[in-house]
Amino acid sequence: MKGYLLLASLLFSSALQAQMGVPIANDIGSTTLKIKQLKSIFLGNTSIWPGGNTIIIVLPPSDSESFESIAQWAIESDGVEYQKHWLSIVFQGRAFAPVFLPDEEAIIDYVRTHPGSIGLLHSSTPPQDLTVQITE
Repeated sequence: MKGYLLLASLLFSSALQAQMGVPIANDIGSTTLKIKQLKSIFLGNTSIWPGGNTIIIVLPPSDSESFESIAQWAIESDGVEYQKHWLSIVFQGRAFAPVFLPDEEAIIDYVRTHPGSIGLLHSSTPPQDLTVQITE
């Protein structure tokens, strides 16, 4: 029975990571985040890191598969709804707009050079120095 539970947990974790992606960040005050914290960040509900840096969310282009995966994970809807979500909270003054970049290499470069930034990778290998570990 324990084996089935472990297998189910691993499969769920793999499916979640396929949607969510692998988080990378720079100077966020920790190398570990809970899934709940990460989702709060990508929903715009959290805008300051515990160390005081402003959170800079870095996203792939809105017409990419990665963006659709992030939208499905974050709001359980499509990219159009995720864009509407961000437009709404930015215009309400509740969050800063995400930075949209053309590809994952640009996301890695941006995160590397901007303290407080965070992004999600789906197809690129995350650099060891930027990788954030996720816990339940």
